[in-house]
Amino acid sequence: MEVILAKTAGFCYGVERAVELAKRTAAEGGCVMLGSIIHNAAVVQELEALGARTVDDVSQIQPGETVVIRSHGEPVETYRALEEKGARIVDATCPNVARIHQLVAKAEAEGRTPLIIGEAHHPEVLAAASRSPHSVILEGPEELEKWLAERPERREMPLLAVAQTTCIQTTWRNAQKILKKECTNAEIFDTICLATHKRQTEAAELAAKVDVMVVVGDRKSANTKHLTEISRMRCPTVYQIEGAEELRVDFLKGCSVAGLTAGASTPAGIIKEGYAT
Repeated sequence: MEVILAKTAGFCYGVERAVELAKRTAAEGGCVMLGSIIHNAAVVQELEALGARTVDDVSQIQPGETVVIRSHGEPVETYRALEEKGARIVDATCPNVARIHQLVAKAEAEGRTPLIIGEAHHPEVLAAASRSPHSVILEGPEELEKWLAERPERREMPLLAVAQTTCIQTTWRNAQKILKKECTNAEIFDTICLATHKRQTEAAELAAKVDVMVVVGDRKSANTKHLTEISRMRCPTVYQIEGAEELRVDFLKGCSVAGLTAGASTPAGIIKEGYAT
């Protein structure tokens, strides 16, 4: 059986940067990670072994502690709360996510309503939305159409639209078509990151020519979930796993060619284990 490994599988720049910042900070005397630094339990456990401590809320942080902001970013209110505690902040927010923060803040300053196409409860989206009290989060083109139909005057409003960095490309493209067709004063910014674009494109191409597709990544990872969704559009048999230990012999029964890809928060070691298995 042939196994084809996607060239772009694994850590993207933003994730690698966040993990390295957390490792360096932990080694310098320990630190606190506010939430999972990235959506990968194995990486978080590795960082905790180096001296990092994971907490879920600012209230669990002691005054003066060093706090690493995760790659997804944090809401404005979190930064204020940390400053009030006198915490030392090490900001590992992905630069692509930080750009969305800037665009949402720009919309607020210019009197535009920010539209964020993304998952309503995802930490990246919530952090971006906090940059303006007028932010509107819409999960896709269907919700956008509904939002516009509820109040027809919204089509004339000054808007600024962005997408979650890991948004599925077709979801974003369809939302853009609606905005361009129906709205008279909308600024649109392509904010899906290049790494996401490459991974999604390659996953679609690979899934179309294999019998079975395996996607490796944490189940909390949005980009891993989207790779799985895209693969299922092209391949009849797709499995999403967190590690090689979840692979079963029957997964590849009767398979001549298998494809293997991984989310942007999946370490190379886990991908290699899956490939070897």
